[in-house]
Amino acid sequence: MSSKVAVVGYASMDHSMECDEFRAAAGTTLIKRRLSDPWPGIGGIAHTARGLAAAGHEVHAITWVGDDEPGKEYIDRLNAYGVNISGISTDSVRTPSCYLFYGPDGETVVVYDPGDRAAGNLTEQQREIVKDCDWVCLMVGPRPANLEVLDLLTDDQQLAWGVKGDPDAYSPGVVHRILARSSVVSFSARERVFLDRIVAPRTLLERTRLNALLAETHGPAGVRIWRGDIHDMVPCTEIDAVDTTGAGDMFFAGMVASLLEHPDETRQAAERGVEAATAMLLERLPVNG
Repeated sequence: MSSKVAVVGYASMDHSMECDEFRAAAGTTLIKRRLSDPWPGIGGIAHTARGLAAAGHEVHAITWVGDDEPGKEYIDRLNAYGVNISGISTDSVRTPSCYLFYGPDGETVVVYDPGDRAAGNLTEQQREIVKDCDWVCLMVGPRPANLEVLDLLTDDQQLAWGVKGDPDAYSPGVVHRILARSSVVSFSARERVFLDRIVAPRTLLERTRLNALLAETHGPAGVRIWRGDIHDMVPCTEIDAVDTTGAGDMFFAGMVASLLEHPDETRQAAERGVEAATAMLLERLPVNG
């Protein structure tokens, strides 16, 4: 049975690159090759929206792009994935962009340009879409929009949070409100550090909604999950992909899609998330790879 899902957060045109040692102000960093294919890729909410649409759900993108060629391309490509684009605002002059530099040490340097509408509120059209959806997936986005989403939700709606360690988007008060409302919380081990700064580690589970599913991703080491009395580890297959942009978002999409169909199958949801992220990374391997 198809559900109606809103995915809320920033848009981004992603420029992923493999580079030599990142020298910062000490010298020039050399780009070895472009990784995004096509160039640039679409990011922000795009991976989660695409994954949920591929699972057969009615997905509405709630985001902000510019009235420019990158904004048009972002909308066209989301539309091609089967995502409803009626909730995309084009009021900005410039579409957000992200530059991701993958270094030889395994670390990634990320530079994000939010465009000219970084502190965005929801439009009236976006508010109506959020109110009409069964589930809302909250990705990193403007803090005013995050607060509006929380205010709009009714008891009959489910919230899923794809965590990003962004203090501009998530003040301590916003984090506590989201944790208390979310049925699903997905975060990487690095983002767990961000959460632990705001919520004491031993009380993170106590701050979440009753029976919420928490998933902590550890790359190829697997995914740790908690839900009620369940505490489990789901394995992953290591994929030798340089560009891992969006893997966590695709995991999140697969997990939420599984819960929409089988709400009580906790481990299956995490396994579906792993499968979705793995499939995306395999797409990026060289043909002879």
